[in-house]
Amino acid sequence: MQDAQRERSAQRFGLALPITMEGEECACHDLSATGVLLESAAAPDLGAHVSLTLQYQAEGREFSLGCQGEVVRVERHGENYNIAVRLDEPLFKDAVPQEGGTG
Repeated sequence: MQDAQRERSAQRFGLALPITMEGEECACHDLSATGVLLESAAAPDLGAHVSLTLQYQAEGREFSLGCQGEVVRVERHGENYNIAVRLDEPLFKDAVPQEGGTG
């Protein structure tokens, strides 16, 4: 587990945000600038390119953030599946350490 954490390029946050994958509602388990772990009733193929939409509130307003990524892990979780998606582009570019940086 420690090796996997070292390979991650951004800190993960356990957040329960509404999220959709290919238009289907899912449950978000955690989120980072470069990836998402979500739970879904349907399992996409490993390596599939998927569209995600995150919904969140800030300053009393509703926002939606669309992103795309590659399915890098699919694991059975009870009757559902845990799905790890590596995002094509960071959600927040300033949150990802740059080459030669200190982060």
